[in-house]
Amino acid sequence: MEKISPGQIHLADQRVITENDTVRRYSTFNYDGHFNEHRKAFGPLHVFNDEILAAGKSITIQVQNPCYFVVVPVTGALLVEDAEGKSTVVDVGEVYVNYANSGDILTLNNPYQSDWVNFLQLQIDADTEVFPFFKQTFSFDFEGRQNELIGIIPTLFKLPFNLHIGRFDGRADALYHLKAPGSLFYAFVIAGAFELQGRLMHERDGLALWGLEEADMEALSNSAVMLVLEME
Repeated sequence: MEKISPGQIHLADQRVITENDTVRRYSTFNYDGHFNEHRKAFGPLHVFNDEILAAGKSITIQVQNPCYFVVVPVTGALLVEDAEGKSTVVDVGEVYVNYANSGDILTLNNPYQSDWVNFLQLQIDADTEVFPFFKQTFSFDFEGRQNELIGIIPTLFKLPFNLHIGRFDGRADALYHLKAPGSLFYAFVIAGAFELQGRLMHERDGLALWGLEEADMEALSNSAVMLVLEME
């Protein structure tokens, strides 16, 4: 019998929705004045937003705590402006990571005049003594790497978290071995459906797990995509 690791599932339809003519935001954790006892941060992961930015629009985000600010485009490209006013184009197949200090303001722009863009925004609490000026864009490619979890951030950067992503055929499976004992594990289904450690996960569901050494996942639909985050 498969051992069920302790965890908490975050269902897509139970996220907080913020919507106006600029952005539609689905927040897994407490964000922007919203508070619920059951939506507290998961370890250092205190923001996990699934956002849709309207055509030609921009949003500004003020960071509350020193963190790694992570942007993962799902559809379309974004123009990310950091606290120093330097802009970076981040497209599908890329992940933007920027160490941000408390009070820093970042701006996200949709460069398209007729299309919305969907992206994930993560904020992972950071030790102020580690990589205080870190900024990097990482690339990944599903081509020729179907049915496996692709490491996004090379280990040489020694960041306090790992990111993996994978696109799977139906019934394809993968086993993720945690890099360090005591690490926290968070998975998010970008597309399709999965079974992960005995839990059924649908599109845009998240799952927080702890107290495990490995995580077993199986895709239940074709072209299913999952993002995996491991944190020290």
